[in-house]
Amino acid sequence: MSIVLIGFMGSGKSTLGKQLSLILSKPFIDLDAYIEADECMTISDIFKLKGESYFREKENLALKKFIHRDIVLSTGGGIIENPNNKTLFLKNKCNFWVDTNFETLYNRIVGDLNRPNAISKSYEELLILYKSRISRYNEIAYIRVDTSQSIQTCCNDIVNKIISDENG
Repeated sequence: MSIVLIGFMGSGKSTLGKQLSLILSKPFIDLDAYIEADECMTISDIFKLKGESYFREKENLALKKFIHRDIVLSTGGGIIENPNNKTLFLKNKCNFWVDTNFETLYNRIVGDLNRPNAISKSYEELLILYKSRISRYNEIAYIRVDTSQSIQTCCNDIVNKIISDENG
């Protein structure tokens, strides 16, 4: 069973995923990093040179490759933009929505040139994008994990939820 972390850019999915993989002794895969290595270019360059739709297809293929493995999997914030991914997520019972307040998200992503969907977008435009994704994250997620807490607390919340369901 794959433990999948979904959520908006800057929410802490990669940081949380790395720590969670250590605690659970499972391999960690960051889908964005995997795609960058596979394409030999950054996500920003993929968007510029090949377009967002090309990237979303690569993202879907990578999700299909990894979602059934016994790993911790961190996804990109826009993975929910491809409706084909919803079916994959709904078959996986261990999806966690990594989230925090929008102010924190904005401060983490503003000016980050490695986030093509955030480059040159205003606070209001990013807030609209965030709000447009909330219901889909919530629909796919098993629980929401608030990263305004410590990483250790977030990991404990996830591990405790997994253990309680295995014993439940």
